Amino acid sequence: MIPLKRVRTKQAIHSNFYGERKRVFEEELLLNQRRIKRGQIGKHTFKSHRWKPAKKQLLAETGGKCAYCEASISTVAFGDVDHYRPKSSYWWLAYCYDNYLASCQLCNQRFKKEAFPTQNRKMRSPTIRRNTTDDYIAAKAGTIAPDPLNKNRVEAFIGLHQQERPLLLNPYFDDPTEYFAWRADDVLKEVEITANPERAQVEIIVNVENPEVEPIAAASIEYYGLNRKTLRNDRYMTYERYRLYKQALTDGRIEPETRILIINAMEGMQAPGAPFAGMIRYFDALSPSPEP
Repeated sequence: MIPLKRVRTKQAIHSNFYGERKRVFEEELLLNQRRIKRGQIGKHTFKSHRWKPAKKQLLAETGGKCAYCEASISTVAFGDVDHYRPKSSYWWLAYCYDNYLASCQLCNQRFKKEAFPTQNRKMRSPTIRRNTTDDYIAAKAGTIAPDPLNKNRVEAFIGLHQQERPLLLNPYFDDPTEYFAWRADDVLKEVEITANPERAQVEIIVNVENPEVEPIAAASIEYYGLNRKTLRNDRYMTYERYRLYKQALTDGRIEPETRILIINAMEGMQAPGAPFAGMIRYFDALSPSPEP
């Protein structure tokens, strides 16, 4: 997992997620919540075609990878638009652009599912009662989720995220490098993810106000399935290639041109779109690659 950044332009973000369409979709959610309170329907039903247009841009921002496990998905599967905060419990964020991430089906459907543990009190939903008026709902519609093009609204939403402090990392809002470390096992030929021991030790000594690393790292690893066997094995193959490049650079007999090619290849393995770039960045930080 690596930090991600959203592109916030009208060209990048589909019109479903701002302006009049956003308002209409939210009004529908609020009306349905009132129907639930009145006993007219049992639960929300959501329309997936409304969030599917987000997928192209989400995949562009991850380089075709799963935002959680960093495995390449665009060449072998369609991938999912994952609701980071599950729509089953955060119904008002069902059509919220800033609640979407590109995910592989395994991370989303097999492991994460509807789980969303938090360290603090969960984010509050809009207050809708049996007798909530149409006028109130009409005025509220368009405001229950952040407008992705409104910087102030987005910053306020990120603030609510930090207050709630989910135990599952969101690479758009959190910096995964602060939470994760990688451990290679040459016997099993696996690389597993663990909590970042250096950050955890700093918290113990300094008693910083930031949330504790270990429970957040552990929950993210568990609920995203980040140490499933296929990932551990695939990460090792990528790590082994990186290590081979590293060893080759110690050979004083290689030509300068070849040396430059190797260094460029190693830098490419850390590029945002490279599979398991977070792992390679971690190992490279332990022993930085030389300049070309």
